[in-house]
Amino acid sequence: MSPRILCVILISHGLLAAQELPATENSSAVAPSVTEPATDQTPLPSVPAVSEETGVVGPISDGTPCPPAPPKPLPPFKAKSTVVRLIDVIEPPPMSGLPPVTGTITQTVHLVEDPGLADPPPPLPALPITDPAVLARMAEFRAKYRETRLAFVSATVYDHARTFLRCYPNGGADKEVSGWSNLDFNHFSGFATFQVKGRDGEIRHYALLMGIGNTDTVRTGEWLAKHGKTYTPPEFPSLPDLATAGPSFVITDDGMTDKESMDLMEGMHELYRVEGTRMAAAHEARLIAYEQRKAFLLAHPPKPNNVTVLFWERAKPARHIPAVKTEGGAQ
Repeated sequence: MSPRILCVILISHGLLAAQELPATENSSAVAPSVTEPATDQTPLPSVPAVSEETGVVGPISDGTPCPPAPPKPLPPFKAKSTVVRLIDVIEPPPMSGLPPVTGTITQTVHLVEDPGLADPPPPLPALPITDPAVLARMAEFRAKYRETRLAFVSATVYDHARTFLRCYPNGGADKEVSGWSNLDFNHFSGFATFQVKGRDGEIRHYALLMGIGNTDTVRTGEWLAKHGKTYTPPEFPSLPDLATAGPSFVITDDGMTDKESMDLMEGMHELYRVEGTRMAAAHEARLIAYEQRKAFLLAHPPKPNNVTVLFWERAKPARHIPAVKTEGGAQ
């Protein structure tokens, strides 16, 4: 049964959003480096949202890998004995679509002399809630960080052209709102928080927790046809064209009047009106980086790393740290 369309909310100021292309059309075949796949994308600017306006808070991931952590300095070790053995291992693939990582590694276990590392510092005693330092810190925290709402969103994207949404503000099932959007919600990946200035002038700060799936109706129909089945796609409502009308959505719930739910749905589309170009560009960059890294790993299959273990018996046992009692009696 076709959903009953209760209302259509159009957000003005049209936006031409970048549409996702097949990976073979916008990614290189083989990465040029033998150590790490290079990307031909200029890193996107990490522009935080203006404090009193609509926008993504913090950077949007564009697929650029994080730099490796610097190696931790180790004290000198004096080996007393060593045991070496060969082990055949099978590790999970580094990314989907690749074979598992297999090989023979060398495991080396050194029994070393106690390097005399310092004991960890004892934990600080817990302060009572009435302590002036605790009260000052809480006041500073409330002044610096506004209330953050949790936005639980389930998104099913069809043909990268429309998305069916189920939204749960702050996880409340009683406030669920569902509907169709003319946005590709894959563009809402790559960041965790955003803020929206509502029509009432209030700044709403959201932490986005989204589960997303993609459906290609043509491929799904072809696959089911080969297995003697028929695919019936959902009845898509008529949605305005994104390039001319801007972000818009259709609510399919009967009698939905919850303000918090509608604020979230409107806020996500308002966010795209403001940040959609950057969100779409970051999504394209992530697709390119994914295909380049996959091509690199296929051309240069990874090998499992050898393992070295350092083991020693402490010449001086760790000192006993007594429990600290608080005013409430807890330890």
